[in-house]
Amino acid sequence: MTTTLFIPTAEAAFIANLTDRQMHLVVDEHLVPKPLMEHHSSHRQFTRLGAALANFYFATEDLLVAGARRQVLDELGARVEALQAKDKVLTLTLTLLDSMSWKVERKHVEIDVFPFVQAASFRAKEVERADSLVESSPDVMGGMPVFAGTRVPVSTVLGSLEEHVPLARLKASYPFLTEAHIQAAKVYCEVHPRRGRPRRLVDVNPALTPRSSRIIERTAKV
Repeated sequence: MTTTLFIPTAEAAFIANLTDRQMHLVVDEHLVPKPLMEHHSSHRQFTRLGAALANFYFATEDLLVAGARRQVLDELGARVEALQAKDKVLTLTLTLLDSMSWKVERKHVEIDVFPFVQAASFRAKEVERADSLVESSPDVMGGMPVFAGTRVPVSTVLGSLEEHVPLARLKASYPFLTEAHIQAAKVYCEVHPRRGRPRRLVDVNPALTPRSSRIIERTAKV
């Protein structure tokens, strides 16, 4: 599978384990080296490595002053630029993460950024799994995200779980459903946010509407 060099803000935020607001600050305040992000008007994109380094910047704010953190990221950015296969590192290909040192020394202190890069690469793999189990096409359910190979909208399953429909009941209706599908649906929706209100469970599959019981207490007549 070919990995895109630049990814949207929502996906970068997930990989970095940060908020969209924090990722916008990365651009507005130039917190990571310029080659790791793109900015055209309101269109902002990041490399996966840029997301990893953004995580380092925010996670270490209580340990290092802003200037020191930027120096670390600038040095790492220069190392990546010198690599022949830099695109593979920018997209966090695991087999190449050890192609350079992720340690930077500042005033006799060694700073190791690799744990942040590794954590981001694991979350990037979650995105890849989500994209393999969930798909969206204008020809299927009007472009709604559905589980791959089906016409079952992910919003139906997630909405059902939110409405406390038992998982066993969902699996009875959708035998293909696994825990991996549910996790993929959650990740996909976070990485690919959709505008508008999701369809209600009763509109898609009335049979799955949660049942409720009402207890009426009668007052005895005196």
